[in-house]
Amino acid sequence: MWVADHLHTVCDFRGPDCAMSCNERSTWKTLHKKTICFTKKIKERFTSTEFFIKMDDDTFIDRDYVYELIEKYTGLKEPVYISDFILNLDYQNRNLNGSYYGNGKFYMFNRRLLDCIDPTIKYRGDRNEDAIFGAMVFNGCGPNVLKIREDDSKIWHKDYWHKNKHINLAAISNK
Repeated sequence: MWVADHLHTVCDFRGPDCAMSCNERSTWKTLHKKTICFTKKIKERFTSTEFFIKMDDDTFIDRDYVYELIEKYTGLKEPVYISDFILNLDYQNRNLNGSYYGNGKFYMFNRRLLDCIDPTIKYRGDRNEDAIFGAMVFNGCGPNVLKIREDDSKIWHKDYWHKNKHINLAAISNK
């Protein structure tokens, strides 16, 4: 199966379906720590892997779209970062200013980006894991990153509508 061969899940707790665990006391407010942790771990462990995808658990992506991205950007000498970018203006964490970060539902990046990323970033506050990732890219790789805007028609977040099918992937509240 395609997913089983290539998916390495980062979990809060160690378990049989987890490739690695980060931040066992993780909460919504500590997602930035989990992002820093998984970045360090994949940088160390997956040295021969060319592409990585970070996506939320309520995201569904078109597999053929991912294949197209891999085929198109394989072998580039420059760092590649694919997402729907947001300019970071964080007045509490000025070291994040000027960086661009992915919207969280999906970002894809190559090994060249992982090689230059700086996971030692200092951050005050809680939760903004996507801004942290973008700042690690900016602080480590500088401005010479090939930023490619994702095709949102191939990435569904929370809701999936396609060919008369509807899936609501949003979290269900516990009332």
